[in-house]
Amino acid sequence: MLKLKSFTTLREATKLTPAELKKDNSVTKEPRLDILQRLIKSSTPLELAKGGTIVVTDIDDALAQIEIFKKLGKPFNLVVGEKLFSSSLLAKSGVFGGGSGSGGGSLNTKITESHQCVVCQAMLDNGIQDEDYFMSEDVLKAAYKVVDVDASFDEIMTVEGDWFHSSYESAVLLIKQGYINKSHVFHRNSKLMNAIYALKNVAYKNSDQKPVKDDKWNPGDIWAIEKGFNIRSLNVDTIMGYNKDLLQAFVDRKLVGISLKLVKKKAKHGEYNVKLPPDTDDHKVMKILFQGEKRGTFWSNKGATIIFDDGKFALKDGSPGGSIKGEIVLKTARGGGAGWSIMQDAAKQVFKKKVPEHKSGIYKHAKAIAKKKDPRSVAVFFKLYNHFYKNETQEQFEEELFKKDVNWISAKLACLYILYFVDKFQGPKANRWITKIINYAGSKSEDSSAYVKIYE
Repeated sequence: MLKLKSFTTLREATKLTPAELKKDNSVTKEPRLDILQRLIKSSTPLELAKGGTIVVTDIDDALAQIEIFKKLGKPFNLVVGEKLFSSSLLAKSGVFGGGSGSGGGSLNTKITESHQCVVCQAMLDNGIQDEDYFMSEDVLKAAYKVVDVDASFDEIMTVEGDWFHSSYESAVLLIKQGYINKSHVFHRNSKLMNAIYALKNVAYKNSDQKPVKDDKWNPGDIWAIEKGFNIRSLNVDTIMGYNKDLLQAFVDRKLVGISLKLVKKKAKHGEYNVKLPPDTDDHKVMKILFQGEKRGTFWSNKGATIIFDDGKFALKDGSPGGSIKGEIVLKTARGGGAGWSIMQDAAKQVFKKKVPEHKSGIYKHAKAIAKKKDPRSVAVFFKLYNHFYKNETQEQFEEELFKKDVNWISAKLACLYILYFVDKFQGPKANRWITKIINYAGSKSEDSSAYVKIYE
């Protein structure tokens, strides 16, 4: 009689050992390290060799570990919640060129998004035909010559299964809903598409604001751009002015950012940020915690938490000694995150207060406290601490503080700095601040640009 153990052994996939991770995808020739970075950044589930998947929760630390791997070539740990998983436990799955299949991660985004551009062009050239019609090499080759994408034609021809169907259904919807037409050229990572995001950065700087990440401003994976459209005509004096011009161009179907999700059956769509200012959710700060909700003290951990009306905003350092970031957990789902620069910028806009840079401010004070017990830096820490813990003396405070290392001090000091202003300006301004943070995480900030999302 065969035992179940016999079958489970056969099912184990090839492990992504350091030697395998250093190689390129055998099909697409994309470096596997680049693929892993992309999957981690997009919070895509990673397959394990023994079965199951994981989603990396500490993205900044994972990216830092990959950089170390490039130098040392040794397995590294990925943080998943409270657990650590060695990179060598990952499976050499289809996305890395180690297997087949037509699931969500079987091809890289460069190829699938470029394929979407080609299918859109082919369908506009030939009308809406049966799906099989667009598998013709001649049909796709003619369309490929017109689009501006970064995948080769040979790579385009590797798309099949779920991803091919997704391109087909998405193109049908985009045409029927009037988002794309024969006046458009389809772009994926082209000079013109990248210029749209580059001008966004100019508009932010002209507004005296730090530019947000491209996908937080507009998550368009591909763009339909009217032939001959002059993007230099767009107003970049302010980010609001730039978004206003882009919204008008979106409405006129001259510039259409398109966010793509895998469609296995029928495509749906939604428009986002199509009002000025864009529709955003409003939130309220309910409570600030520097310890666990049920137990612990200020000194028990190096993080902090804001309880707001629809979830929690948990602050912690992205890596030991690194700047802190916020992880937003909503009541129904994970809401994304926001880094130190985003929190800084929101504080500047809402509170009209400048929060220190991490390395030259926060970490500098932390080093001075840990190494020299520098009175000036200790005084800065105590002032912020005393705002929340008014009944403790500086002597009691210092007794606990000097037990901590530089990384702990740095993380906790950063939490105190940002939450000091949130508490000091409690009420409308604090609510405004947390609203900006949460909407940023969902690509719904006041400064976000119009786009259409295709999904199932």
